[in-house]
Amino acid sequence: MILSSCALFQDNTKVTTVGTQSTQTATVAKQDKKQDTKTSKPKKKKVKKSKKAYYVPTSQRSLDSIPLTEDVINGEWTIAEVNAQKIEGEERPYVYFEASTGYFYGSNGCNTLNGQFTLKDGNIVLSNVLSTQKACHNAPYEYQINFALSQIARVIIVPSGNEYYLNMYDGNGTKILVLRKHNMDYLNGHWQVKKINGKKCTDEKVQLVIDIPELKLHGNTGCNVVNGQLLIDPDKKNSIQFHQLLSTRMACPNQSQEMALLVALEEVEWAKQESEGAKILMFNSKGKEVLELEKIERENN
Repeated sequence: MILSSCALFQDNTKVTTVGTQSTQTATVAKQDKKQDTKTSKPKKKKVKKSKKAYYVPTSQRSLDSIPLTEDVINGEWTIAEVNAQKIEGEERPYVYFEASTGYFYGSNGCNTLNGQFTLKDGNIVLSNVLSTQKACHNAPYEYQINFALSQIARVIIVPSGNEYYLNMYDGNGTKILVLRKHNMDYLNGHWQVKKINGKKCTDEKVQLVIDIPELKLHGNTGCNVVNGQLLIDPDKKNSIQFHQLLSTRMACPNQSQEMALLVALEEVEWAKQESEGAKILMFNSKGKEVLELEKIERENN
């Protein structure tokens, strides 16, 4: 077991510290070992300790890795792999690092996790890691994630397209966790709708404001105001979806264009940037371009 001393969240939920093995487990292990020696003599082996406590094999390092900074680590990371096993399912484990406070929280797929972290010498150090103790019948990764979090010795961040991969290693250089974060910051801002399903949109009032930090959408169809929520699918690259779209219902002279825009927004599945971020193309699930947006530079007052 990896759960030892007890603690309490502010809401009095019982939690346990994630980390070392319990004394009871260690004692049982010693007793079992003594019983084994009665039947067979164990071979004596000298364990040679490695001088490199935080070694990462050269084959696992990347020339594309980037420095670990507060800006990069801040935000929600989906736990994509644990012990080389890809994580799947609806209740996806995640960790949210809050750089401004030095705290993190998340889920191992069943129970809530939280604790503190510090960035030092290009590495991340977790401390005071706590977990709730809810009984779960379908949480195949819970134990592995908890144990892996207690074994992290070195991390490497590698960018891939609009994503970051946080590879975590133990003291032997074995990759034990892979966290993934979608970097959708390039979508953040004020946008002019230039095309809808390939047709030019000449009405300058048709604009969208995408708020990535708040995961919200605001916009103008040319007549009515539209608002909605953003969703990002952790299994899809460049994922962006607009949900719970609501608009005002004023009578508009160009209702066909307004309807086309609303339908296109509902169909969006992923996006990519062009012209060094000045243009965004959005696509549906079949790969058809449904929207073309152009960045509106806001003047600083």
